Amino acid sequence: MNNEIIRGRHRAPGRHNPLNELKLLARETAQPAMKGAAFVAATGGLVATFANPASAEPLSATTAGAAAVGPTTGAVPAASTALAKIGYAPVAQKAVSQPAAAPKPRVIEDIQVKTERAATKAAAVKAAAVKAAAEKAAAERKAAAERASRDLTRRTLTATTSTAKAVSNGSVPSASSGMRSDHNWATAGQCTWGALAKWYASEGYYPGGWTGNAMAWASGAANAGYTVTGTPRTRSILVMQPGVHGSSGVGHVAWVTAVNGNQVTIVEMNALAGAYNYNTRTLTDGPGMKYIYAP
Repeated sequence: MNNEIIRGRHRAPGRHNPLNELKLLARETAQPAMKGAAFVAATGGLVATFANPASAEPLSATTAGAAAVGPTTGAVPAASTALAKIGYAPVAQKAVSQPAAAPKPRVIEDIQVKTERAATKAAAVKAAAVKAAAEKAAAERKAAAERASRDLTRRTLTATTSTAKAVSNGSVPSASSGMRSDHNWATAGQCTWGALAKWYASEGYYPGGWTGNAMAWASGAANAGYTVTGTPRTRSILVMQPGVHGSSGVGHVAWVTAVNGNQVTIVEMNALAGAYNYNTRTLTDGPGMKYIYAP
């Protein structure tokens, strides 16, 4: 009885050679992976791994001796080599999946922009200095103009007062000069304060030597050395007793600016215009009215 040899994994007993089967598989397959590595299942569930060059040349005796028949106790070192030959590289794959960190950007200073900014800042500082100087000069010019205006007003008032003195003193007897004060000693905003302020504007000093309410000024000025009469005259303080021409319970005083017969024109504070304000009235001279003359 002849035993016919049939190609394949199943062989007759005594005729199965694993190495010859690996060679046959390597020649007949078209897959590169099969040329690089092959796994053979042996009888009893034993596994052996063989790695040959891609040319599938016959295995040498040394390689053949490396095939293990029976269970193995350790890891198969040829497995990593066979995977590398078919294109699997774990280290390279890890490097691709985890790309390197991007480098930090470098800040490059733009010299031209820096120079332009510095020039702009310097120009702004210079413009601010020029503006401040111009404002200071304008303020100084304004102050000088105000001083000149005050000086002109003072000279005008002095000249007008001198002329009024000459006219008035020619028509009435000369008045005596009494005591003086260096300040306005009356209560600010009241008729007394307003009368003293007008006296100072005309004569250049404040009369003094007495105090008290308006109705007591006639006697007080007389005691201080001033001429006090019942005849109206410009450049004098009119003293009115309570109730005269609407005077309050403490009397009223005013500065006389003009006299026409028995008509007396006065400038008064804290009357028709209220406290701190002046108004002008023309009154008829009569009882309860006295005049303190400026010398």
